[in-house]
Amino acid sequence: MTTPNSLTPKADFVSLKVAAEDKNNPAVSKVTSFAVDPRVLEVEEGFNARPLNADHVAEMSLALRNGATFPALDVRVDAGRILIVDGHHRHAAALDAIAKGFDIKSLDVRHFRGNDADRVAHMISSAGGLALTPLQLGVQYRKLIGFGWTETQIANRGGKSVQHVKDMILLGEANSDVHQLVNAGKISGTAALKAVKQHGSKAGAVIQEGLEQAQTEGKEKVTPKALARAGRARRPDDKFLAAWLIANAHLDGIPFPGETHRIYTMTFRVPKEIAHSDDLRTLLTDAANYNTN
Repeated sequence: MTTPNSLTPKADFVSLKVAAEDKNNPAVSKVTSFAVDPRVLEVEEGFNARPLNADHVAEMSLALRNGATFPALDVRVDAGRILIVDGHHRHAAALDAIAKGFDIKSLDVRHFRGNDADRVAHMISSAGGLALTPLQLGVQYRKLIGFGWTETQIANRGGKSVQHVKDMILLGEANSDVHQLVNAGKISGTAALKAVKQHGSKAGAVIQEGLEQAQTEGKEKVTPKALARAGRARRPDDKFLAAWLIANAHLDGIPFPGETHRIYTMTFRVPKEIAHSDDLRTLLTDAANYNTN
């Protein structure tokens, strides 16, 4: 049983096209799309935030050859060229299907209207493609900052928190050695972000050290355990150790009547995860690094 409401058209209609053309019917409207030969669509160099995933393209190509349909691509027109704004994997899948002998004469496309910043924002928020990785998001958020957007505007456009935007930008601004390790699949973007927050410009060296430790254990990626060990292994200077000891230790005086000297004891807590050491500097270094990480 269906229940009519105030938006239900007053007159009978036989198709959505007829309903959309009825100016008295606010409930149905028409979105214009165009049929374009996929071979004339162009990929704009350096625009797509998602590098093509060959496995994803192959899966979509197979689906197309089995009769699947996909949402319309978003494109823009510039000096007679039709450039893809969103839908790069769908386009690549169509070309792959054509190369395999499947006859695809056209793809549905929509004309995207907006400036360069709008195109980046649309690509980030699009639900039609693969999800962007944290690093890919950070790089694109930095583009929007360059276009004059604020972190709050970016967050509101994507339905994210401002802190999320700040974190992704921090990862996007990390040194190139961090980006290379993330892109090579040696560490996740989330773990890399944590390392950047903890170690700043030294994050790449810490990650590389953690990777080497993980590889000695037969792992191909940096594990949280190896990364933590690598971070703690970095030796702070004496000034840092003294400041940490003053801030974290408890001092007790032991009276000795008649003696010319006083005896003091200093107590500090060492997390149980830290290995025992008879070397005071090693013990302080591990404890200080553990607590500041």
